[in-house]
Amino acid sequence: MNKVLLLIILLSISLIAGAKSTTVVAAQTTPNSVVKVFSAISVPNYAYPWQTSRISKFTGSGAVIKDNQILTSAHVVSSAKFIEVKKENDPNKYIANVKFISHQADLAILEVKDKSFFKNIKPLKLSENIKVRDAVTVLGYPMGGNTISTTSGIVSRIEYRKYVWSQFSLLAIQIDAAINSGNSGGPVINKDNELVGIAMMKINKSSNIGYIVPSLVVNTFLEDIKDGTVDGFHSDSIATQNINNDSLKKFYNLKNGNGILITHVGIDEDLLKVDDILLSVEGKDIANNNTVRTKYGRVNSSIGFHIKQIGETIDLKILRNKKELTVKYTLKKIKPLISYEFGKEPRYIVYGGFTFSPLTKNYLRKLYKSSDGLNMLFYGRYKTKDYSEPVISLNTIFPNKTNRGYQESSNVLIKVNDIKVKSFEHLINILDNIKEEYTVFEFLEKRKVVLNTKQAKESIVDIKTIYNIKSDRRID
Repeated sequence: MNKVLLLIILLSISLIAGAKSTTVVAAQTTPNSVVKVFSAISVPNYAYPWQTSRISKFTGSGAVIKDNQILTSAHVVSSAKFIEVKKENDPNKYIANVKFISHQADLAILEVKDKSFFKNIKPLKLSENIKVRDAVTVLGYPMGGNTISTTSGIVSRIEYRKYVWSQFSLLAIQIDAAINSGNSGGPVINKDNELVGIAMMKINKSSNIGYIVPSLVVNTFLEDIKDGTVDGFHSDSIATQNINNDSLKKFYNLKNGNGILITHVGIDEDLLKVDDILLSVEGKDIANNNTVRTKYGRVNSSIGFHIKQIGETIDLKILRNKKELTVKYTLKKIKPLISYEFGKEPRYIVYGGFTFSPLTKNYLRKLYKSSDGLNMLFYGRYKTKDYSEPVISLNTIFPNKTNRGYQESSNVLIKVNDIKVKSFEHLINILDNIKEEYTVFEFLEKRKVVLNTKQAKESIVDIKTIYNIKSDRRID
């Protein structure tokens, strides 16, 4: 999906309950801690990384919480070059900036240097006490007006869900509500005016199904940033499989209906092994369908890994070679082989008119249907000790005498002059130190490109002049 279109869709998320035949108890008052967020955003262009992206303007909502912090959605302010916030019944806008952002949880903290902004504002208190069928009120600034909107709904589900913005699965609360543009980042409160979640996303082509980031996730994020750094939520390189088949249970000697099978571990994992059975996390039994019992009902066992901070340990009970073991497992954050980059300009290098860049999900989305082949090439691939980041030639060539006769196409680079390319940083080092007469590129798709090294290195002078690009590379 085009990144700008995706951003427009994400920034068009809000929660507003439709009229119900049943009586819904709304909050007693409308808090004055709800703000409107104005963002001027420049979305990086991964198809043409040397270009400056145009500026687009969007609005969202936010909530003032303790310590003069404004809580909002990450997608409201990601890649923002300028941010302003405004209070209800105040004609003035105040300059704000992003202090912390968690793309995984679609959350951000804004700060306002002018502390007069917070005068007479009562911060919202967070509450993790929420259950299905609880009445909630959604506050924010959706389309259709400039004043605050107050609508009501009920909690219909509490479950693990893949967040649209990050494609990372975390606990989410489903609300039986309609969705309008501009409510993203706005608070969802209970009858006691306590914040139980932040408006996040909807299911397209559905009727009144919206999701909010629950306060449990918000509190974990707030605990994370206490040291001034966003470490994020645990993510590993482990693949698991449910154990629902009777023969599979007997094969692994499972008798009590608990446990899931580990089918893959990446090079970053040094404790768990393939064929281990995860039996419990933090003392909670993991059922064969990969759920644990919580105060929110049965949810995905990942919750046991996501309620603590990176670097902390949790207790895991595993079955290894039909023997039960209890181990201390250290939480970590592992970057996948092909990742999605947020809030940064894309890296690239131009060499002989060819442009090389790390293979990211950002670029795959730019390729639309033509990305299917690349996805298949990398299906099931994992990082190795000598291969940590795939590099691709972009689907654009700067025509010059050095590359005459070569056709434009996106191909995954595997070797340069018989040196296996481990990462984009490694490629830069290779290209900057080539001494051979020819530079030979070999690609995963069985394609080969040979360039005269001297001509390729000298060509950047003409390319920068003819095509008006500022630099042959961006490597940070």
